[in-house]
Amino acid sequence: MNIMIVDDEKLAIDVLSIMVKQLAQFQINIKGTFTNPTEVLQFLEKEIIDVVFLDIEMIDTHGMQLAKQLLHKQPSLQIIFVTAHTQFAVEAFEVEATDYLLKPVQEKRLINALTKAQKKMVVTVAPRDEKNSLYAHTLGSFYLLDVQHNVIKWRTRKVRELFLYLLFHQKRPMLNAVLLEELWPDLNFEKAASNLHTTIYHLRKILKDNGIQDPILLVNNHYKLNAEIQTDYDELNQLLEQDQHDEKSIQQLLNCYEGDFLIDEEYLWVNQIRLRLKQSVLHVLEQYIARTDVAHTLLKYNCLQKLLELDEYNEQYMFQLLEFLIQQNRKQECIKFFESIEAKLAEIDLAVPEKFYRKYNEFLLNV
Repeated sequence: MNIMIVDDEKLAIDVLSIMVKQLAQFQINIKGTFTNPTEVLQFLEKEIIDVVFLDIEMIDTHGMQLAKQLLHKQPSLQIIFVTAHTQFAVEAFEVEATDYLLKPVQEKRLINALTKAQKKMVVTVAPRDEKNSLYAHTLGSFYLLDVQHNVIKWRTRKVRELFLYLLFHQKRPMLNAVLLEELWPDLNFEKAASNLHTTIYHLRKILKDNGIQDPILLVNNHYKLNAEIQTDYDELNQLLEQDQHDEKSIQQLLNCYEGDFLIDEEYLWVNQIRLRLKQSVLHVLEQYIARTDVAHTLLKYNCLQKLLELDEYNEQYMFQLLEFLIQQNRKQECIKFFESIEAKLAEIDLAVPEKFYRKYNEFLLNV
């Protein structure tokens, strides 16, 4: 993964460079670091870059504008914005940023951002089904890929929201009044209806430009998405519906469930779907690690980590992972994990349960 870092503060570049180099789980080559935006654009004339860490607030230029110039030169470039202010986060996704990081950058968020970037790189080059259909990635960050595996750009955020709403209600046509209430609840009927008409027009154009004829049907004031689109959402549901899960299906589940459903979107209608999927994944993983015939220790470890990632304050998951590390006699990892438990529970003013201390101290005395 070839990356570059752009920030008008040399210290910020140095700190981020050190953090990135310490992440041994990624194969990273820092091709360049820059404080001058002009040099960045010149550099992209001769180098292919996968990911750029880009400060939004620089003295000589605004990161948003520079991002658009960078993407013009290399459309496949992934942007990870770095900012000290949360208000820029929403703007960041208007240029299809892969992620954004708040200063000071936290290691966990940095890992998540690079994981997103790495998986999007894999998706971009990975073969899909023989059908030339679009692909919607919805578990974690959302993006829509065209048949050449390029990320589709959205005219506005409302066009994107309307697409998602119709996609996940595709089995039944949606009354226009329902769409008005869901997408423009604060506008009067005339204004909301005008916005819906304009948004439908732009969505139709995007889908037609990507080879879909008659992409949105209107029958008796009901709209319906008329397009075959593959999604990781469907892949996940197929995995969850299996009667029995073996090592292969569990690994597929872990690979598929990169994050909560449309985690970066704040649409009210998403919440119920998001919660249902998350609870189903937790249930399947809990059932799998509880089985006595689980012999694949690395897979079990990954399942325990995923459970704790999805429910980070769950004491049951904490204890199960602690027991696993003890059973595997992984002393240093056990010590580090126990310290993380203390810190995590302290965040919500909870003490570590006594059984944790007993198990941990007994282990240390016997190793």
